Amino acid sequence: MRFWTSVAILCLAGAMGVAQDNDAAKANQLWQDGKRLEALPLYEELAKAHPSEWLYAERLAVALEVKAQHTEDAAERKALLVRMRDIAKHAVEAGDPNYYVQLMANTDPNALMTAGEGAAGALMKEAEKAFGTGDYPTALAKYSAAADADPKLYEAPLYAGDTAYSQKDLTTAAKWFARAIEVDPNRETAYRYWGDAIFRYGNDPMAAREKFIQAIVAEPYNRLAWQGLQQWAQVEKAVILAPKIDRPAGPTTDTSKPNAINITIDPGMTDDKKSPGASAWMMYSLMRASYQVETFKKDYPDEKQYRHSLKEEDMALGVVAESLEDKKVKQNKLDESLRNLLDLKKAGMLDCWILISAADQGIAQDYAAYRKEHRQQLYDYLDHYVVHGGMNPQR
Repeated sequence: MRFWTSVAILCLAGAMGVAQDNDAAKANQLWQDGKRLEALPLYEELAKAHPSEWLYAERLAVALEVKAQHTEDAAERKALLVRMRDIAKHAVEAGDPNYYVQLMANTDPNALMTAGEGAAGALMKEAEKAFGTGDYPTALAKYSAAADADPKLYEAPLYAGDTAYSQKDLTTAAKWFARAIEVDPNRETAYRYWGDAIFRYGNDPMAAREKFIQAIVAEPYNRLAWQGLQQWAQVEKAVILAPKIDRPAGPTTDTSKPNAINITIDPGMTDDKKSPGASAWMMYSLMRASYQVETFKKDYPDEKQYRHSLKEEDMALGVVAESLEDKKVKQNKLDESLRNLLDLKKAGMLDCWILISAADQGIAQDYAAYRKEHRQQLYDYLDHYVVHGGMNPQR
């Protein structure tokens, strides 16, 4: 298994103002050529000379993983993986923002030592060795063979697509990314890699944007899923911002008294004189408390403990919206939160907002079931309500 990809690493080229002496320039060129092992000794020296530069530490960690893939001696391989993890930790401490580096920093070297068993696993190891030295034709052939040997192995078509991307072959990359998505449409990675490939070589920012949004629909609670869209937004001068809905505090449970629920109502937030229609928020905590006591067990009979859920939040916010409509306050008189609540409710997007923009650990448990029936609706929410602007004319 490898954590890094050509997509992620190539996106970092030039991302920092690191010292560009001769060794740095040579190391960077080897890196761009896919020659990780040849670059390793140079990054050893660069990381030592510039300990605060996270890019050098990151590339050293990746190169150590590549070397581990080429090492047959078990003790040496484990030592390399341990060092990879420690260097990755240093990169994170130095400010490396890349999530895959954080994964490297938290990996268990023992788990990596036993990964990739069976025929497909053996082919994957051969492919990764070839990829790590820049032998992309061999890597693509081996990843393809691994995908055929185990049609359920997501990483095989994913890395085949990544390898084609490294060769700037967008057509082949797209074919393999699509195959990975067929294996598991609810993993974000293939969508994100595909979007990055289109963005870099396809000259089609809107098609890339579509793939980046699909990545978030697949896994909205995975920080990596948002990275592609965030990078796209930076280049295209777009803004990623969900509708604002400030809600009152929810009810709390008094642990000293069985089944006792406390409700706190903020007078400043529910004063119609300060903000027209604000008293509608009084219903929010009341409805959540009622749901917790009377309805949760009916809606979730198989769950032993109460949790905050999509149904509860939808019901509470829905009652606030209905109360607001009954007050017949002109929408232009409402504050931003109440206007957004009404807009989302009327558009049928309130559940999407709850799940993607306002989820906690309890609500997140309802996402997979909702995505199964409302995938396009989730996409439309992100498309219309979260991503604003773009298509930088100076790009």
